[in-house]
Amino acid sequence: MLLVSSQIRRLTDKFPNSKTACANYRHMTYAGHMGFFQAFGLEFGKLPGEAKGSSRYLPLTIYDCEVLVRAAAEKGTEVGDEVEEVSKRLARMLCSEEGAVYDTLAYSLRELMRNVVEHSNAKQFGICAQHWPSKNRVEVAILDRGIGLQSSLRHNPHLDVSDDKRAVNYALMPAVSGKAFKGARKQRGHWANSGFGLYMTSRICRNGGTFFIASGETGMLLTHKSEGKRYFPCSFKGTAVRMVVRTDQIAELKDALERYRNEGYAIQSKYKEIVHIDPSAASLMLSEDFDLSVWEKILLKIKGKK
Repeated sequence: MLLVSSQIRRLTDKFPNSKTACANYRHMTYAGHMGFFQAFGLEFGKLPGEAKGSSRYLPLTIYDCEVLVRAAAEKGTEVGDEVEEVSKRLARMLCSEEGAVYDTLAYSLRELMRNVVEHSNAKQFGICAQHWPSKNRVEVAILDRGIGLQSSLRHNPHLDVSDDKRAVNYALMPAVSGKAFKGARKQRGHWANSGFGLYMTSRICRNGGTFFIASGETGMLLTHKSEGKRYFPCSFKGTAVRMVVRTDQIAELKDALERYRNEGYAIQSKYKEIVHIDPSAASLMLSEDFDLSVWEKILLKIKGKK
């Protein structure tokens, strides 16, 4: 719903004098309640964000990035604090009781939204979610029409982002960022960018669930299964993410957060030559997963070239 409504809205905005007609939709009450039709301008159902949501769903909601930045400034706080406040509210809508599920959802939502606000240059972003308690599953989608991963990471001179496939891979690597890199201006404060957001969120989802990200001409699906990683051709201006979390494994996921973070820090501290890589060395990592033994091999190859 989030993707299709965004695509239709994009076309109608591009061709404002064209005529748009919709048929056979009035029986689609779920989509109408979630704000799907109003999101692209059809007068049917609720507006995006109008439905109150519940412990089962989060309606299609549109957030204005500038409004979030302004709200933080008015409170004298950083935008990360404002985003965290929003993510906690959304997590509470999906999970009425605080606990392991709430903590995991609040963390994941925060990191996804921070990436949009801090890196995408998008004016707005959309988010939508559904919780199926009987299936032990939560699905969250977030989408922006910003500059995309390739343009965002191009600010890092140590990366070869000559195509979208490379950019998608880099975006999910720990300690890789378009703002935090060797030679960049040092960032201060609790919300200083570290390049860990997508890495941590994708690791959470892969513990029984899935993580899909698309930007430009490449979509990547990460799963817990043996194949692990699959690519799909696409055409999307901006960045779209879909995460599926298995709630029956949340307790394990919560305990794993520290382990994922420590693994990322280990890569960041032990393999600094990989974190601050040159384009030729970068290409060595594109087909590999986040395994320390793999990083060790890559580091040896880089040192061998020197």
